[in-house]
Amino acid sequence: MTLQLKWLHQFQFAGYYAALEQGFFADEGLQVRLLERDMSRNNVLQVLEGEAEYGVADSILLFHRDAGQGLQLVAPIFQHSPNVLMTLRSSGIQSPQGLIGRRLAFYDNNSEGINILAMLADQGVLKEGMLRQPWDERMEKLKSGEVDAIASYSTNEPFQLREQGYPVNILDPKHYGMDFYGDILFTNAQEASENPERVEAMKRAVIRGWHYALDNKEEMVDLILERYNTQGKSRSALMNEALGLEPMIARHTIEMGHLDKGRLDYILQQLAEHKLLATDERGYQGLVFESTRDSASRNFNLTKTERSFLDSLDKVRVAVDPDWAPFEYYDQQGQLQGISADYLDLLEDRLGLEIELVRNLTWPRIMEAARNREIDLLPAIAATPERRQFLNFTQPYVRSPMVLVTRQEVDYIPDIGDLQGQQLVVVEDYASDEMLSNHFPELDIKRVRSALEGLKQVASGDEEVFVGNLAAATHLIKTEGLANLKVSGQTPYSFDLGMGVRDDWPLLTQILDKLLVGVTQQEHSRIYNRWVELPQEQNFPWRSVLPGLLLLLIVLLVLGLYTLHLMNLNHRIRKVNARLYQAESELLEKNSELERVSITDKLTGCYNRHHLDRVLTEQVSLARRHARPLSIVLFDLDYFKAVNDNYGHQIGDEVLKSFARLVEEKVRTSDVFGRWGGEEFLLICPETSCNQAFQAAEKIRKALEEHECPLGIEQRISAGVMGLREGMTLDKLLSGADYQLYQAKAAGRNRVCCQEKVPSLEPEVRF
Repeated sequence: MTLQLKWLHQFQFAGYYAALEQGFFADEGLQVRLLERDMSRNNVLQVLEGEAEYGVADSILLFHRDAGQGLQLVAPIFQHSPNVLMTLRSSGIQSPQGLIGRRLAFYDNNSEGINILAMLADQGVLKEGMLRQPWDERMEKLKSGEVDAIASYSTNEPFQLREQGYPVNILDPKHYGMDFYGDILFTNAQEASENPERVEAMKRAVIRGWHYALDNKEEMVDLILERYNTQGKSRSALMNEALGLEPMIARHTIEMGHLDKGRLDYILQQLAEHKLLATDERGYQGLVFESTRDSASRNFNLTKTERSFLDSLDKVRVAVDPDWAPFEYYDQQGQLQGISADYLDLLEDRLGLEIELVRNLTWPRIMEAARNREIDLLPAIAATPERRQFLNFTQPYVRSPMVLVTRQEVDYIPDIGDLQGQQLVVVEDYASDEMLSNHFPELDIKRVRSALEGLKQVASGDEEVFVGNLAAATHLIKTEGLANLKVSGQTPYSFDLGMGVRDDWPLLTQILDKLLVGVTQQEHSRIYNRWVELPQEQNFPWRSVLPGLLLLLIVLLVLGLYTLHLMNLNHRIRKVNARLYQAESELLEKNSELERVSITDKLTGCYNRHHLDRVLTEQVSLARRHARPLSIVLFDLDYFKAVNDNYGHQIGDEVLKSFARLVEEKVRTSDVFGRWGGEEFLLICPETSCNQAFQAAEKIRKALEEHECPLGIEQRISAGVMGLREGMTLDKLLSGADYQLYQAKAAGRNRVCCQEKVPSLEPEVRF
C-alpha cells in the first residue's frame, strides 16, 4: 500500500519512517510505501482519487469533506497544528490585523493552512483584504521584502531564519482561539469500508512508530540524514524540529491518535461561523473512522501463527521490580500489587497465559536475567537503546514524567543542565540512570538500590536531588511521610512504560500489542486511578478549618479588589501603549517615505544625483579593496533640446520618464541607474568589465531605437563607457566616461563609445 505524505521528508514524518524501518508495518502484515509530496499536486486528492490508500494532512480535510468527498479520519497524530504565520521583526507586524493590505505568501493549492485561514477570518483580515502571493521561494522573498508574511511551520522555518540572523515574529492561530488538529492519518471511504481491519492495523503500526520515534529522537535524526534528507536539512534543524513536535503531539497528556469528537464538532462550528465551511447538522458523523469490532473483545484478530505460538507456551516467566510502588511491588503477604498486577491479570484472562513470577531478585539482577533469557516478560519497563539490545517492547500503556525531587526550600529548577557540579541520585539500571548517563555525561550521578532509598537520602540532607518517576516519587513521598520533599523540576524525558519481551519471541510482542490496543481507554484509566490516585478524607474537619477559611476569604476579597484596581490601571496603560505604538508606526512609515524621497529623482522615479554619488563612492572603494571590476555608463539623449523646443517641456518630461522605465527593465538588479542631470543618466555596473558594460549599453541603445516614445518621437541616445583602472580616481573615472560620451556625439551620435586606453585629461577640461 501507499502512504502519501503531506510534505517533503523531515522529522515531521519520523513516526512513519520508524514504523517502516523497525518493522511495525510488517508486524501487522502490511507492506507500505511512503510517498514524498509532489508540490505541484494536491496530496489529499491523491488519496481520495485512489492513487494512495492512506495519507497525512491537517484539518484542511474538513474542507474536502464539506465538498462531498468521501474520507475518514483515522488518527490525529498532532493534537495541535504547528501551522503559523511568520513575519520579520523589522516589519513591525505583530498581530493578524497588521496583515490587512499586506502581501502574504500562502499555500498555492489550499491543501493545508485551514487554521491560518480561520484566524485571518476571525480577525477580519479576509474581509478587509490582503495580497496573496505565490508560495515558491517564500523564505527569500520574506528576507528581501518582496512579501510581508509567509505561512510556515513553527518547528521549521523560524529556526532557519533565526540561525541566519533574522529575528522573527510568530502569529500562531492557537493564540487567537483557533486550536485545530495538525497532521492526521486518514484514508478514503472505500478503504475504510472494504478493509476496516487493515485500517486498524495501519493505525496501530503508525502509533507504535511515533512512540518509537519520539523516544529515540537522535536515532531518527541519524536515519533521516542517511536515507530521507531530500531537503538537505542540518542535524541541528532536525533536532529542533523533533523537540518542537513533542508539545504538538502532546502524548503525555492525550493518548496518541485520540480524536475528541466534541472538539471536532467545535472546530466545525468555528469554520461554519466564519463561512469557511457550509453550515450543516452532520457534525462529525461519517467523518471519523469507527472500529467495526468490540474493543474489549477477546478476539484480537490473531493470525494462525500467533495462535500457534500462544498454544506452544507452557508458561511465561515474569519478574517485577519488588520496590517500585505504585507500578509494581509485593505486599506484606507476598502478593503482587500495583499497575503491573492488573495488566498481568488481563494477560492471563484474555490470552489464557500462565504467569510464573520469578521472585527475590533485585532490579539489576532482573535485568541480567532478562539479558540471559531467564526471564520472558517484564510487565512495566521503559524502552532504552541499551535494553533494546536484548528486549522487544510493546507500545507504552502508562506514561509518567521523569522529575527532579528536592527538599522544600530548594527553588524551581528550570533545566537539568543547571545541576552541573551537584550530585544526582538515581536508581541503578533504571531508565533514568541510562538516559542521564548517555545524554548528560558531565553530571555527577550516584546510584542507589531503590527509589525509597534515594528519596530518604535527599530528605535527610545527605543528597540534594533525586531523579525518578513522578507517580512513584509522589506515591512514596505521601505514603512514607517525606513531607519535606517536593518536585522542583522536570527533565526532557519520561517513563513511557510498556511490556518488555525477550527478543527471540517477536510474536509475543505482536500479540501483546494487539491486546493493549483492545483495552479500552476506560479500562486503562480505571487501572491507573486505582493505584495512583490517593483516597480523599471522607469526614472533612470543618470545625478546625472554618476559621482559617474565613480569614482566607477576607484576604482573597481584598486581593480581588486590588486586582480589579490593577486591571483598570493595566487597561489604561494598554490604551496609552496602543496609541504610542500607532504613533511609532506612523513615524516609521513617514521616515521610510522621506528616505525614499531623498534618494529618488522626482520626475523619472529612478535614483537622483545625490544617491548616485554616494553609491559610486562606495562601489569604487569596494572595487579597489577587493580588486574587482567596476564600470560606468553615461547616457545622453540626442537632440533632446529640439524635443523641448518642438513639443514643449511636458512632452520632454514624458520622454525622460519613458527612457528611465526602459533602462530599469533592461539592467540587472545589482546595477544602479539614475538621473545624472538634465537629459544625462548614469548606470553603475559592479563586477562588470568595460567590454561587458559596453554590451549592456549597446543593448539599451538598440532597445530605444525600437521603443515607441510619446507622440511617436524617435528618440536616440549616445553613451560613454568607462571601466575603473588601477590607480584611477573617482573624478578620472567620471571624466573618462564623459570623454567617451563626447567621442560618441562627435562621431555622429546614436552610438556607444568605449576605449580601453583613455587619453590623459587635464583637470580643467570638461565636456
